[in-house]
Amino acid sequence: MRSAYYSDLCSKFMIENTILKMEYAEVRVFSISDKNLTTLCHLDQLLLVTHINLSSNQLINLPPQFAMLQCLEVLDADDNAIEELEGLNHLPKLEEVSLKNNRIFKISDLQPLTTCPKLTRLDIRGNPVSRTSNIQFELTELLPSVTDLLV
Repeated sequence: MRSAYYSDLCSKFMIENTILKMEYAEVRVFSISDKNLTTLCHLDQLLLVTHINLSSNQLINLPPQFAMLQCLEVLDADDNAIEELEGLNHLPKLEEVSLKNNRIFKISDLQPLTTCPKLTRLDIRGNPVSRTSNIQFELTELLPSVTDLLV
């Protein structure tokens, strides 16, 4: 439990440091990949970001606060341990999501993406759900707007 506390504290510091570096630039791309992040914080500082790269961390979920990112168009969260997508609810501009090599087990875990009207590209290769029979058909029914589906 203590190691998780320090990992979360380190994650908080890494995000704060990255935000400080981009503070004076009108940066719309936020990349914090391969930093061993275990949690996401200070999302309220990223409201105008359009592209986020969270790849190669240790994230288990995308928290509900992630839904504040109303300008987000592209999310790259490959190579984490993500099981829940609760934070991807109601993101009106989200077009592309890459969740390769995570821990998404059921098609119902992708339900939050149904509230993203502009979603056209989804990559879920390397997730347990991609081994489900009829996955292509079920995802087409769940997410009809997705035209580029990689399973």
